[in-house]
Amino acid sequence: MNTNKTIDMKRTYKTIKWVLNSHIKKNVRSLWTWEDDNFTCIFENYDGDSRIYTPHQLLKLLTNETK
Repeated sequence: MNTNKTIDMKRTYKTIKWVLNSHIKKNVRSLWTWEDDNFTCIFENYDGDSRIYTPHQLLKLLTNETK
């Protein structure tokens, strides 16, 4: 008999949501990328190919991901 239990750990992204909400409330003009579960806040000289999100866009995307 197998007694191992599988736990479905769904990510909540609590910290990044807190940061995004903070930027929104403080009216911080920031842009973000999100690739391979890595978040990057872009301040200047962005030269990558990653999709760029505003805090509002990324928070909405994360909220939809965690439902």
